[in-house]
Amino acid sequence: MTIQKIEDKESKETTTLDFIKSLQGKKTIIVPISLNGVLVHKGMKFDVSPTDYNKYINNTQTGKTSITVVSKEFLMNTVTPESDRQLLAEILKVTGTLDHIFPKVIDGATPNMEVTLD
Repeated sequence: MTIQKIEDKESKETTTLDFIKSLQGKKTIIVPISLNGVLVHKGMKFDVSPTDYNKYINNTQTGKTSITVVSKEFLMNTVTPESDRQLLAEILKVTGTLDHIFPKVIDGATPNMEVTLD
């Protein structure tokens, strides 16, 4: 493996390996929740670890549970503090809220990745 020097977003020189390692670990995503123009939560917090994400991916592959149920479980398991779980459960009962919250959490937990084919 060749470790090369790269320039990251902050314009400081680092190695590729150091850069990759900086993207690993738990990610915290804050999602403000507004419904019909009413701010119901200024920033619901989700802490997503690689284990949480991998469990979500694995559960989508079993075919035993719908993607909707798996996605809701993912959000319920990663929302913090626990006191926000009841509010999130009620919010997710509103039609379409899962479709807006879930992608924001996944986008925040995963890096912006571009793949090129040579």
